[in-house]
Amino acid sequence: MGLAERRAAKQFEETVFPKLKQEVDQAAGFDVPVTVEWATLTKDDYAHLFDEAWSKVYFVPLVEALKTFAEDALGREFLQGALKRVVIQNVAGNSSGSSFASFSNGVLTLDHEPFTNIDDVPDRREGIQRVLEIEPEPKPLTDAFSPFLELKTRGLESTLQALLRIARRRDAGVPLRAPYVTVTMHSGAYFSGVVRDILEDPREGRSLLLEEQRGADSNATLINLNHLEALSIQDTGSIGGLKRDAAPIISQLQLRRQLRKKGERLAAILESSPPLTLTPGSDATSAEALRALSFLAERVVEALESLAKDSDARQALREKALRVHLRVGDASTVTLSNGTLEFVTSASPLDWPTTDELKRQLPPLL
Repeated sequence: MGLAERRAAKQFEETVFPKLKQEVDQAAGFDVPVTVEWATLTKDDYAHLFDEAWSKVYFVPLVEALKTFAEDALGREFLQGALKRVVIQNVAGNSSGSSFASFSNGVLTLDHEPFTNIDDVPDRREGIQRVLEIEPEPKPLTDAFSPFLELKTRGLESTLQALLRIARRRDAGVPLRAPYVTVTMHSGAYFSGVVRDILEDPREGRSLLLEEQRGADSNATLINLNHLEALSIQDTGSIGGLKRDAAPIISQLQLRRQLRKKGERLAAILESSPPLTLTPGSDATSAEALRALSFLAERVVEALESLAKDSDARQALREKALRVHLRVGDASTVTLSNGTLEFVTSASPLDWPTTDELKRQLPPLL
């Protein structure tokens, strides 16, 4: 490193860095320890870019990302509890904003080439936000056949009933992926599609209704179940799983912000302010739990909104439901005890409660 680089680095450290550190603290709402590995950031013949490049590559995206968290009390509380230190360095030779940030044990590390892709500030801001929010990955399947085995089917009839249940849950609003099946007849003919229904006629008996999508068109095939020989299910790992275009996985902070907004909506509906929160001490860290709770929260507000259209029911809710709690459990239930109206959902999408199901469970409690 030449004299020009040493002077430029020293000037940045003594005059520019303190101002940027102040911006970081203001954005976060508290004093954030920042460690900069200065020696890894310098490069010969780039002294004239130190101020602009170091600011844009590391500090500007950091400040912008922290501001998005600290925009409300929930975000500030999250940051103060999660972020212990920031480390800025150029060790890995990384030049991608999507992978330059990592977060572990409270330490946010920003590792990026200091003079590459200088103006890609938005990409780096999003990279920081993503790792700080810790959006969990779904649990990988260890056995692609396990979702089928979990249905506990014992033959063609019970398998068809399980597929029919998936179809009916989809029709009720749960974003389930419909397994694609192929049925083979005694004659050797075969048909493919998605199970939509099992129809019964006193004269013709029972028939399977298959739906096959061909572009924008939908074809229906009716198959007499008495002539069914075999059933093949494609991609058994998708059984009971969510559609590919279902809502993305959210972070714990995003879920809590959702609950706050839905709580405000609930307060307007009931003309009172029962807090809508997770059950104290409940676990909401896995991707499966976060998705289930996000779906449940919307269904709860819809069910309570529908129920509150009746003035007597609305009054009962205001008097008895002093707080509304959500959590993930082994099965979906609704209980009311000591002023707490608690909604429990299974983590399995196949067992997520729909709005209509909740509406049927609520009146007896009130």
